[in-house]
Order: sequence, then structure tokens, then C-alpha cells
Amino acid sequence: MVSAKKFNESMKTFWVFVIFNLGVGAFGSVEFFRAVTETNALRLWLTQKGYLCWSNDGSGFEVVVERSSNLTSGAWAPYTRGVASNQVVCWKVHEFNPPPGMVLIPGGRFTMGNVLGDGGIYATPVHQVEVSPFFMKTHEVTNEEMRDVLQWAFDRGLIIVSNNVVVGVQATNALLGLNLYGSEILFSNGVFYCRAGRENYPCVYVSWYGAVAYCNYRGIIDGKEPCYDLETWTCDFTKVGYRLPTEAEWECAARGGYEGKRFPWPDSDLITHARANYKSDTNNWYDVSPTRGFHPNWITNALHTSPVGFFAPNPYGLYDMSGNVWEWCWDWADRYESGLQVNPVGPATGTFKIFRGGSNYTTAERVTCAYRYLSAKPSSFGYDIGFRYVIRVSE
Repeated sequence: MVSAKKFNESMKTFWVFVIFNLGVGAFGSVEFFRAVTETNALRLWLTQKGYLCWSNDGSGFEVVVERSSNLTSGAWAPYTRGVASNQVVCWKVHEFNPPPGMVLIPGGRFTMGNVLGDGGIYATPVHQVEVSPFFMKTHEVTNEEMRDVLQWAFDRGLIIVSNNVVVGVQATNALLGLNLYGSEILFSNGVFYCRAGRENYPCVYVSWYGAVAYCNYRGIIDGKEPCYDLETWTCDFTKVGYRLPTEAEWECAARGGYEGKRFPWPDSDLITHARANYKSDTNNWYDVSPTRGFHPNWITNALHTSPVGFFAPNPYGLYDMSGNVWEWCWDWADRYESGLQVNPVGPATGTFKIFRGGSNYTTAERVTCAYRYLSAKPSSFGYDIGFRYVIRVSE
């Protein structure tokens, strides 16, 4: 059920839309959205499929969509923003039936890069980016999820195991390393299995090629279109299938609709071990954790990883966007371009692929929303490198 009401407050115009959801999500069973503009000329409506649409006689002014779970509390949270036009424009702001294990990221316009000047020259220049809405997996791909897909692919002759490396048959790139320090996915007599008790921990030792292959294989299992050609390692972004997020999509999702924040949580620009699985030290003033070094909960584990979903999610409902394991993105590594970018996918070619988010082995400056790692070859394995995937909105 959807209803709407228009009112004015402090010289701004608000349209409030109420969505009664059948399920209980990050904002409960009822969600309220409001569109905030600086003009009365904007005409807005919300469709039954969760699209916020508008038309008006002017253009060039900002529209901010905010969300709340309780109108009486007055706690409106930023959700997405964009620039109005004099045409009919529709934004996806709600999905009643998201893909299993995924949440809607509404996209829109956001400020990308090192907005707080923390250092890290590769996260500049700060610039505006617009991305289309998409769904993102709520947590990093787990050992059990990887084991399941590897077994499926092995049984169908799509992969082989050679010298403790999972290799693709279609193209002989190394996908996953086995029998490495602390390995949690094991293989014996044609069977992949997880180290006992580590099923719900993030999969590591996966290369960029392995993450891409997983997206295709998992998609086929789930009846989705394959996005990738596993011989040329190119991506068809028009396909409705699983793929790695672009770097812009990843940062948009990590920020959770907020601007100018250091971390995925909006209430503080500080970090402690209560917030994320990272390596705490005294090098950064914003690292105020009372415990230092590796996270004390998992210091005795070989890989120091934490189970997915242990820490609180960000405002979009995503877990571990800071710390635990790095996450592969689609893009080849390069410096940012300046100016507004719309659905950027990075350079056409390169030597290194991007991963984001930091890990349990990295200190606070590397687990920020803006930090970029630009020196990993797509064939690289790492004991703290994993991934999650996205799928575009098809409507």
C-alpha cells in the first residue's frame, strides 16, 4: 500500500510517501519516504513498484530523498539525491521482493573520493558520480557459498584442480588458491569442503578471475544471465546477472546515502573494534579503540576473519563494508577523472584491479569509505581478499 501527502517546512517543499511493506527489513514493516526540494514546482508521485517519479517546469535544482521508520520521531535519514530536470524522471527507492540475500541500493548522485582530506592521493580528485539503482549482496561471499559453487562447477567440468589451484577450463586462469596458510576451503577426492566451523566466514584466497567466474556460475544456478565472457574477461553491463560492483557502485553503497562521512556508519567519524574487524593502532586520531592490534574476538584464528553479519549493518543494510576482508571491484586501477561521472566502469584496460574496504589486517585509514587499493593483479590471491556481488535493477 502506498499513500502520499505534501507539506511545507522552513521554505522547503516535502512530499511524504508511506510504504507498508509485507516483510520486516532494515527499517521495519513500515517505511516513510519524503522528497525534499527548494521549489513548489516539482510534481512527484510514487508508483506501486517503488519508483519515485517527478516532472516540473524547471531544472537544475537538487532533490533529496529521505527515509524514516517513524514519523513521530522526526528521525529522517538521507537515502539518495539527484538533480531535477524538466522531464519525467523516476528513481527506484523501494523493492518489495529483492533477490534473496540482497538489498536495493537506490543509487543517485553522491560525492566520491577523500572528502575529509585524510590522505591517500589516489582517492582524489573528489568528484560527483551518478549511478543507477542496483541490488547488492548484504555480506561478503562465504566459504560455504563458494564451496557450493565450486562443487557445482567441478561436477560439470567447468573447473579443475591442479597443483592446489582451482583453474577454469574455458580460460586457464587461476581462480582460487588451496592449501595455503589458514585455507578454509579444502579439496579431496573430487569433493570441496569447508574447514569445520568456518562455513559462515568470508571466502579468501580468491582471485579477481575467481570472483568473476563465481558471479557467472552462481548466476546460472539461480537462473540469471551470465554477465561475463570467461575467455576475454569482459562484462556486458546490460545483462541482468550477477557481477562485481564497479568501484563507484561500491562506494555509493558503502556510504549508505550519507555525504562527507569517513566510515559506513553515519553517527560518528571515529572507529573502534565495536564497529569493525580491523587492526587498531595509534597512528590515526580517529582510531579510538580501547583494544589495539587484531580484533580480540578473533586474534587466535589463523586468518583473523569474523563471521559475516557480526557487526551492525550500514544504513542500506550492508555488512562489513569496513574491514574483515578486502572486496574486489570490477575496475582497472587508475587515478580518478574530475567532473561529474555517470555510471563509470573505469579504464578499458590496465595492469591492476581495484579492491576496497580494508581488512582485519589493515589499520583504520584503509577501512574508510574512500580508500582505494590500486596494486593488485587480477591473478592475485590474498589471505584477506574476498568479494560480494551486485545485480542491476531490470525494470
